[in-house]
Amino acid sequence: METMKAITKRKSTRAFDPEKKVAESTLNAILTAGCAAPVGAGDYASLHLTVIQNRETLDKISKAVQAVLKVERDVLYGVPVLVLVSSSEHKFPNVQYANVGCVMENMLLAAADLEVDSIYLWGAVNVLAQIPELQKELGITLSVNYAP
Repeated sequence: METMKAITKRKSTRAFDPEKKVAESTLNAILTAGCAAPVGAGDYASLHLTVIQNRETLDKISKAVQAVLKVERDVLYGVPVLVLVSSSEHKFPNVQYANVGCVMENMLLAAADLEVDSIYLWGAVNVLAQIPELQKELGITLSVNYAP
């Protein structure tokens, strides 16, 4: 697909089929695109990707975040795969946010190119990042000194 076509085709999906699987080769291509993103000072070691595909874990995350946000809807929209992009703080203020944004955008464009539905989530992931005991309970290990 041409770059501009992928850019204009990309959209957020808010109604995933939770039983629809993403092929391993497709997921790897999306992750590879994320790892090819430009990052400040080429500091790729400051980034960490956590891939969650277990339906039970995804449902637990959604329910826990629903409780914190006091909402009824599935805050993960039934995604079959959740990729948490985490970053340690950068030596220059706020560069980690730009780095994560570049990784996310590359993955979103790759997903569009590969005809995989996607969504950029901030609120639900931000809640998860702020509750270490929830991470532990759900069996999610975010790297030390990294935050989604």
